[in-house]
Amino acid sequence: MKKFRFMLLDAGPIIKLFSLGIWDDFIKHCDINISRIIADNEALYTEDGTKQIDLGTYEEQDLIKILDVDISIVKTFHDKIHRLFKVDIHSGEKEILAFLYSSSGDWLVCASDGAVFRVLGILGKSEQGISLEEILKQIGLSINLEWQYTKKFREHYTRLGQKDFIQDRGLQ
Repeated sequence: MKKFRFMLLDAGPIIKLFSLGIWDDFIKHCDINISRIIADNEALYTEDGTKQIDLGTYEEQDLIKILDVDISIVKTFHDKIHRLFKVDIHSGEKEILAFLYSSSGDWLVCASDGAVFRVLGILGKSEQGISLEEILKQIGLSINLEWQYTKKFREHYTRLGQKDFIQDRGLQ
């Protein structure tokens, strides 16, 4: 049984895992779901740009699932978020967050972008964010990572989102 189920990954953690050479070990412990935009347009190369990332082969082998999110779901989400946050969320993140927003499932979102965690705080879905550091620690692949992959980073931006929500900022 895999430790983490229904996980949505953003491009940053995918690129980091491939760059560290631990992607294959990681997916043995997690049921991975990735948005089509991230798989096809954003998570394409390792950090140094030398190795191409082909998530399609992992999908073909049923090792990951690539989600096609209906455009109406993305539009509904996009219309709900305040314009100040729209510029900070790239297309793949928007697709992931829209899927999460429209779902009642027990999804976890792993990202390395503060805007994602901040929006989770605004939406009241703070418990559905998780850092790459937290996952790696729990599955026994713990390594030192840069700030944007840490629990402290996630907590910092989630708190900002919660504060935005309390102060009635972030949603339209």
